[in-house]
Amino acid sequence: MNRSVLAIGDVESPSCHGGIPHAFLNAARHGEFAQRGGRIRLNEFKARRISWTVNRMIRGHRMGGYQYSSAFLQHAENAVKELIKGDVISFSQHFPRAQTVRDAGGSITYYLDATAAQLTSGRGLDVRLPNDIRQTLLDIERQNYSLADRIVFRSRWAADSAIKDCGASPTKVHVVLPGANLDLPEDWSFLAPTGRPGFDRPAVLGFVGKDWKRKGLPLICDVRDELERRGLPAIVRAAGTIPDSIGQRSGVDLSGYIDKKSDPTAYPRFLSECDLGCLFSSREALGFSIIEFLRAGVPVIGFAAEGPAETIPSDAGLRFSPENDVLTIADAVESLLRDESRMCDFRRAAQEHSFSLTWDRCIAEFKRLWAGKELVPFRLVSSKTAERIA
Repeated sequence: MNRSVLAIGDVESPSCHGGIPHAFLNAARHGEFAQRGGRIRLNEFKARRISWTVNRMIRGHRMGGYQYSSAFLQHAENAVKELIKGDVISFSQHFPRAQTVRDAGGSITYYLDATAAQLTSGRGLDVRLPNDIRQTLLDIERQNYSLADRIVFRSRWAADSAIKDCGASPTKVHVVLPGANLDLPEDWSFLAPTGRPGFDRPAVLGFVGKDWKRKGLPLICDVRDELERRGLPAIVRAAGTIPDSIGQRSGVDLSGYIDKKSDPTAYPRFLSECDLGCLFSSREALGFSIIEFLRAGVPVIGFAAEGPAETIPSDAGLRFSPENDVLTIADAVESLLRDESRMCDFRRAAQEHSFSLTWDRCIAEFKRLWAGKELVPFRLVSSKTAERIA
């Protein structure tokens, strides 16, 4: 077996792209699907990046976009030249270039959360990229998809973009939901709630994310305030790098950054102590925090838009439209908290989903693809559910 996992960074490190490629590689090794991880040491590119940037600025171009340039890609591909002679699974839309892999005698599959076309369509990345670099990236993406053996996405939302926006062949495009970026202890058991949330004790609205504004933390705090006004005590418990100004709001508990590596039990404990995991982002490729809350057996609520439209299950969560306001969201959450039986059903369903939200399940689906067998992927949300909003 000569199969490797690549990303722009060191796949052997849990800090590479939030640990997602690393978790995939570990499960792939366990499942005897892949053994090697690419090790792109980005600090070694610092001098080259500075030189490249200065040269572009001298010629009147804007800063930014080095990692999408041919200068970077040539050096990065050379760093993994032995790996690209075999079968490659990449977590980047543009690296390695499919033509380079083919020329080396290898084959390539891309496993992605979104297309570059989506990420550069008013979502922020396009603002940071000079126009010529953005066009280079989109051209590379289209060629990569045309030459790849497979393009696997984490959501149907992204897969549809590959076909519609990038011209990818539908026969090459697949959807496989990733596992949760969360290692549960071997002796893990779902935490039984102590008392009824909102009545015997404050309901705990959980939040995870460093991009706290885009992911809707202020809105969650507003919902908490509205629940409190209605006589339902609640607190927001937030993990991540979040400013003190948010922590000064009434009923907000900042847990700070939780290091999964130094204390493997701290993050699962944080998740399981929440009553509802929250993600109110109208721009989200997938929403890993939702998957992590469900993995810990916690029901979820949030905007069912883009990627999260496929990760917020109606049997274990409340699905909202980005157009819904604080009062509409508070109405639905209040109704859920007042219905003790329904809340128990949500928690039970989340626990049932937990067993499928693993990287081992993800790798098993990849193995079926490579074996040429029919793929019946696990889904949190059916096509019918996708239309249902709380």
